[in-house]
Amino acid sequence: MARSRKARADELDEVDEVDDHAGRDLEERGGWWTSPSTGSVAVATTVVRRLAWSLLICGPVLGGWAIVSQPAADTRPAVAVQPSSGGTTGPGGFAEMYVAEFLRAGEGSEGELAAFYARAADLELGGRPDATQVGQIAAVRVAEIEPGRYWSVTVAARVLEPASKDGEQAGIRMRFFQVPIEADREGGPLAALALPAEVAAPGGGTRKAKLAYGAPLSAQTSDPAVDTVSRFFGAYLSGSGDLGRYVSPGTRLSAVRPAPYQSVTVTQLSAETAFQDSDGDGRIGAPSGQEQLRLVVDVKAARPDGIARPLSYALTLSGRDGRWEVAALDSTPQIVLPDLPAAAASPSLSPTR
Repeated sequence: MARSRKARADELDEVDEVDDHAGRDLEERGGWWTSPSTGSVAVATTVVRRLAWSLLICGPVLGGWAIVSQPAADTRPAVAVQPSSGGTTGPGGFAEMYVAEFLRAGEGSEGELAAFYARAADLELGGRPDATQVGQIAAVRVAEIEPGRYWSVTVAARVLEPASKDGEQAGIRMRFFQVPIEADREGGPLAALALPAEVAAPGGGTRKAKLAYGAPLSAQTSDPAVDTVSRFFGAYLSGSGDLGRYVSPGTRLSAVRPAPYQSVTVTQLSAETAFQDSDGDGRIGAPSGQEQLRLVVDVKAARPDGIARPLSYALTLSGRDGRWEVAALDSTPQIVLPDLPAAAASPSLSPTR
């Protein structure tokens, strides 16, 4: 038995020697693979295992250190709105944000409100923050007291208020607030000079504008003007037909894409007061030359789900070769003030010529 064990050991030694010679031979010939020894594999395995354990243990510690070492982020930066060159956009927008923050404010949120009104930091607010939910909010009146420096802004806010202790139910209410806004210099950052003052809804002016159009006419399919307008809005809103066929040369209009409606029907239209229905049949008729006619057109546009929506458009028709064409899609209808002459032609979304 001893001799057989010795024989096997000698054989293994011979195999190892052959392997060593073969490995050295491959290395000398530039071979691409060298078989590692059993000892080197064991050492490598031990190193990898210890490295994995080290990473597993140190990972949470390193991650926590990284989080703690980061500088604290200010999630509520100070508001520094600049007034726009237009004059009222900046103060109006600033007042909207200020009133929204004021309505949501409560105990502990004085510092957030102070971003708009510095003295708010000294207040002691009561109630839970966000007890009043703010919905739509808009500046409805901006009065410039001193050009570029001082404004009085009235803000309308739709708010969902909680139920009161006296039994009043929670509900959505429209409230109005007036705030004084200043810039420290012309073009400088804005700030509020006082807390918002709740006020009554702004009243209408003494002069009420009226549309500069006659009585509505029913849309008769035999009317050349109705035919042009119907085809135009079919192409403009539902992608039915070529829009360019119904507009005047030089007028540039693009259809709404993607088309939001499947079909469009003209229901009625009103012509400017200068129009004379000489035939008395409620039709505009065909143009006799190159005259222009301004209209307000009511349409019913059907969505893909079958629901129809009423829409109104102001547009200008122009006569050419005995037919009407759309010369402009006006941004606003024509108006007349009681003590002023007819307003000048409204700006168009596209040039007429």
